Amino acid sequence: MRTVTAFAGLTATVFGFAVVVDRGLAGAFGLDYLVVTLVGALALVQGIRYGLSRRKTTFHATTTDDPELRYHVPVPGDDVDVEFAGERSLGRAQKRERVRERLREAARETLVGYGGLTTEEAQERLDAGTWTDDPVAAAALRESPPRPSLVARVRAMLRTESPFERSARRVVDELVAIQEGSR
Repeated sequence: MRTVTAFAGLTATVFGFAVVVDRGLAGAFGLDYLVVTLVGALALVQGIRYGLSRRKTTFHATTTDDPELRYHVPVPGDDVDVEFAGERSLGRAQKRERVRERLREAARETLVGYGGLTTEEAQERLDAGTWTDDPVAAAALRESPPRPSLVARVRAMLRTESPFERSARRVVDELVAIQEGSR
């Protein structure tokens, strides 16, 4: 049976190539609706037969190696998280001081680079709180920041962000304004 099927397939393939090469050969056989339908039905039967024979075969799974792990490269600022430093946690004071020092350093560099000040003048303005007109940003980077009033503390309790986060955000906003030239 297998030899007959292989011979029929080979004959059909050769005939198909012959029809493509010589169009006159196709007219001799009269490729009308009936012939095309029979060829389609034969193709459908063969497709079903091969599909059913594949159902009996066993599947083999391939095991793959573990994916390559990416090397983690630190991003500048990864070690400083203003929101995490604002939460109540152990070591909060050290985290806040580290963020505050980074902000002071950025402000000093901004005042020197964009404000035309020397490093000593920038440091004096940061310590005195005269580097900006924003009182919250100025107080955040002063050497000894003043204690907020009772009204300011009550307002801070009603806000969604902590006073530390708010002051850090205001400092960054001021630094961006200085760098963009709007201050």
